[in-house]
Amino acid sequence: MVTQEVSGLAVMDRLVSDGTPLAPVDAATHAELVAVEHGGCTARMPTLRGDGLLESLLVLTDFALGLSYFSTLPASDHVATLRLGVALLGRPSSGEDLVATARVDQASPAVGLSSAMVTDRQGRPVARCVGRHAGLRADAVQVRPRRTPTRTTRPIPWRLLMPHRGEPPSHGGTSLLARPDSTSLNSAGFVQGGALAGLAARGLSYAFDMVPEDFAISFVRPVTRVDEPLLCRIAVDHDGRRHRVGRAELVDEHGRLCCSATASTFR
Repeated sequence: MVTQEVSGLAVMDRLVSDGTPLAPVDAATHAELVAVEHGGCTARMPTLRGDGLLESLLVLTDFALGLSYFSTLPASDHVATLRLGVALLGRPSSGEDLVATARVDQASPAVGLSSAMVTDRQGRPVARCVGRHAGLRADAVQVRPRRTPTRTTRPIPWRLLMPHRGEPPSHGGTSLLARPDSTSLNSAGFVQGGALAGLAARGLSYAFDMVPEDFAISFVRPVTRVDEPLLCRIAVDHDGRRHRVGRAELVDEHGRLCCSATASTFR
């Protein structure tokens, strides 16, 4: 008798019907699936006062883009974020829900390319996003033992998932030092994807003194242990009156690169 392998889409259908969070970071931020189909999904997440728009967008879009690709894979596979890109179209008020509608544009068992449109609660466009994710077989990933996450009573602000402090911005750059919280873990038990991207986005916003309109980040390795120092180094390569361009690197306590980001703004 041949047992049919459970699909990622079947798992996602259950998540929608049961309202069960997939990972601690999803439970903490109240990111939730609204609808799913093969190769696509719709997800929603609240924004919170004190959190930046870009940080919230990165958590939501990584969630939606990764799951749109996961819907094409066996449920035993894992998805790792390779790259995220965001172009802002609008700036809703903090405290509003954001909705991401994602679809897979190209997929193989190894890599998926997805795109998403993010809108506010009135349906107005907020951002266009793209993501590239790797599909990893279960035997290639050392998944940490974990309990099924429980959704918190209230959403936890991103800044509390990634507690950080920064140097005063100086000409040409600045830095932030963070210690990821256990609630920022993904479903494999690591800190990766949108939670890390938010730190780079906050650092660049801090150095620019404004939110970048365009942001892209590539991931090299996850953070494997929480409460360890994570340094975000930001350099402003061009600090013009209207046009600003910068980059950020996140390194762990051993100096190993975790991810690298670029951003720009034009006013």
